[in-house]
Parts: sequence; C-alpha cells; structure tokens
Amino acid sequence: MREQERTLKDSATTAANQQLILQNWFSPAFPIGSFSYSAGLETAIANGTVGNRQDLQSWLSMALHHGAAQTDAVIVAAAFSGEAVNDLCLSLCAGAERHLETSELGRAFTAVVNNTHRLSLVDGLAYPVAVGMAGSALGLDRNQLVCAYLQSWCANQISVAVRTIPIGQLDGQQCLVALMPEIETAAELAVATPCDEIGSFSIAAELASLEHETAEQRIYRT
Repeated sequence: MREQERTLKDSATTAANQQLILQNWFSPAFPIGSFSYSAGLETAIANGTVGNRQDLQSWLSMALHHGAAQTDAVIVAAAFSGEAVNDLCLSLCAGAERHLETSELGRAFTAVVNNTHRLSLVDGLAYPVAVGMAGSALGLDRNQLVCAYLQSWCANQISVAVRTIPIGQLDGQQCLVALMPEIETAAELAVATPCDEIGSFSIAAELASLEHETAEQRIYRT
C-alpha cells in the first residue's frame, strides 16, 4: 500500500512539474521577446480589418483552423515525434518578416531551454520545431504541449490587439475564453495531421504580413 501511494505521489509530482514547465514556457515573462511580434495583425488593425473583439475572435479562429497557428501546431507535434521538419517550417513562412519571427523566437527559446534545462538543441531551429523537440526531450505530454502552444499564440495576438486597437483587457479575456474550445479542437487536428498533408488557406493574414514589411510606421517587428 505504501509503495502504491509513493508511486501515485511520484506520478502526480511529474504531472505537476510538466504543467509548471508549460506555464513557464508560454508565460509572457519567458524571455524570448514574443511581445514584439504581431504576425501581420498590426497591418490588419491599421487597415480596419480587425477593429473590435468580434473581428479579433474571427481573425484568430481563422488562424487556428486554416492559418499559421494551425501549421505551426502540426510542426510542433511532428518535431516532438522526431520528424525532420525544420526546413519545411521555414519554407512555409509567408515573407521575410514571418521567417524572421519564427527564426528569432526559435533562437531565443533554444538558448533559454538549453541553459535552464540542460538540453542540447542545435542552432537554427524555427520556434515550433524548438518547442516540439524540447518538449519531447523533457518527456512532456504532446497534446498538452500543442494545446499550450496554441493558447500562447492566441494570447500574444490578443495582447497586440489590446495595445493597438485598443480593446479593453476584459474584451481580451472574453476573446481568449471564447476561443478555448477551438484551441482544443485545433490542437487535436494538428496532432492527427501528417506533415505531407500540411497546408493553410489564410490569404488575408499572409497579405497582411507581407504588407507590414513596407509599412512606414509600425510598432511591432512583424
């Protein structure tokens, strides 16, 4: 009985530790500089495509199911499983700024986890690839990792909208809560999608990202 109790306690501790790791990695305080990127949302706000909470929720829903968030999630799951998907991830970037974003976030994330978790991830990894590889190396739950990645992606976009539209903090939280079922669904789809079926159909978001490259005034790097 005591051995069984000890085993259950160890399992609970491991699960709790995994949750703490995910909360840390995807916290705004995690030092990778994600707050300075908007993935084209700044342009969508500037041209009036996204102007309120309802617009923002529709924009993020599209990204979760048909855009960059979904393709990134597929890459996270594939990298977790040991697939060589770094070149694929970089090739899917719509324009120079998107390539910059995933490369710089990947570089920063790799440096932090290598130092804090004593990993040995190589240089040059795209952000979703680095996240997937690090999660696998630490034995995290793949589905929870992908779900946390997508929620963090949405939260960062909502933070951009709160500061730039602007919308209120409460509107931002209502948007994130409303998206939670969609985040879960998108994560399940990403885990089930093989890399040879990866693809997106988010023309407005990709055009916004490209237009941002020539914007004269901007707050965010992408």
